[in-house]
Amino acid sequence: MRNRPHIRTLAIAGATALALGLTAGASASAKGFIEDELEYGYFYGTFDQTPNVTLFAGGPIEEFCDDNPGTAPLRVFPRADGTVDLKVNDKDQPIYLYETTFNDGDYIPMWLDAICPGIGAGDEPPVPFATGDADLKVRITVVSDDNLKIFNSVNGKATGTDGTEYKVRGTADLVVEDGAPVGDPRDFAGFKLTEIRR
Repeated sequence: MRNRPHIRTLAIAGATALALGLTAGASASAKGFIEDELEYGYFYGTFDQTPNVTLFAGGPIEEFCDDNPGTAPLRVFPRADGTVDLKVNDKDQPIYLYETTFNDGDYIPMWLDAICPGIGAGDEPPVPFATGDADLKVRITVVSDDNLKIFNSVNGKATGTDGTEYKVRGTADLVVEDGAPVGDPRDFAGFKLTEIRR
């Protein structure tokens, strides 16, 4: 039986803490929502390629290693049934494209766990082959302390170090129970990279 991949959940943890804090005593403004800020760090990529292509949104790899994610303006909607919806719709969020090589069966979190200690000790981090900006959309429904429904996507363009331009899109649509994603990332995460011109 294959172990279920453990996915780093910077945004999940931040959203959960924020939502729980808000439901403890906050009330929506006259606009029907509360304005706040979401700390996030998302990644998307290919599977079983050599090398894989990985998109990091919110910051470069070294900032993920430092648990120092990006931020985006957040709208929080407390609902009458006790659930809380968190929504982000922002533009010009930074994205970074890397070529990454995993061991068989590994995915981005395992790769980060392997390289982050070296980066923390002073090793040079991997260099992205392209950087750019993207539109960020997030929808998180906090059903309970241990049940989240999460959708996020980035859609933008990046320019390579060799001048190549790319259109990129990453998506994730999943359920998180007890702090862990349910299912295989291949089933709930999507990634598309299209070369525009060189």
